[in-house]
Amino acid sequence: MQIDATSELTIVIPAYNEAKRLPRTLEALRAMSSEHRIDVIVVDDGSTDGTAEAIHDTMVAADGVVIRLEHNVGKGAAVRLGVAHATGRNILVMDADLATDLSCLDRLLDELERVDVAIGSRAVAGSRVIESQRIRRIMGRSFNRLARLLLDLEVADSQCGFKMFRADAAHLLFDLSRVDGFAFDAEILHIASILGLSVREVPVTWTAIPESKVRPVRDSLRTLKELLSIRRDTTPADVWRRARDRGWSTP
Repeated sequence: MQIDATSELTIVIPAYNEAKRLPRTLEALRAMSSEHRIDVIVVDDGSTDGTAEAIHDTMVAADGVVIRLEHNVGKGAAVRLGVAHATGRNILVMDADLATDLSCLDRLLDELERVDVAIGSRAVAGSRVIESQRIRRIMGRSFNRLARLLLDLEVADSQCGFKMFRADAAHLLFDLSRVDGFAFDAEILHIASILGLSVREVPVTWTAIPESKVRPVRDSLRTLKELLSIRRDTTPADVWRRARDRGWSTP
């Protein structure tokens, strides 16, 4: 895993207090380096558990990059920073807990031969969900229904933490994004829809991981507020104006 502008794939991982789980994830990614030319960027989002120190040796051995933030700024903000530093031809944004099986990575890469954005989905034919807790299932379905309703999204699962982009699409979408919290996925897909970018859902194998960072009541209220702000502020006119300012034209 080397930072190289000619790499096939840059993997961006936002991490907040992931000292226990992230080393295993990085070792699994390192094992894939014989099959794919990849590089990894971990954005330590103000962790207080020594996350950066826990992954130091692995990242040094792999020539990976750790971006450390002094304070917790939110998952969306951390991902946006990581994507801004990505140099691969394609960019994968994935969660630190390795909930999505890495065997699904090739499926997304294959889809990027035909589309701009390929997203892992737990809600399409061929997907497999293992040991999901009832509260998480309810939260996930409720959020996706709200996202589809408020933002007119045409995807069944906007929140699976395994999304891959062509590099030019990723840099534009995240440069245009504003949401710092969990609803950044929905915002990115909303912007992609406005710009006419092609998005394909890809079935994945997803396993519920213990010690979830999600706080049901507090995070549900916060993401609802973010969805409402996206609906209010992310209008087609505004998106296209800002995209054209960055040199983007109709595909």
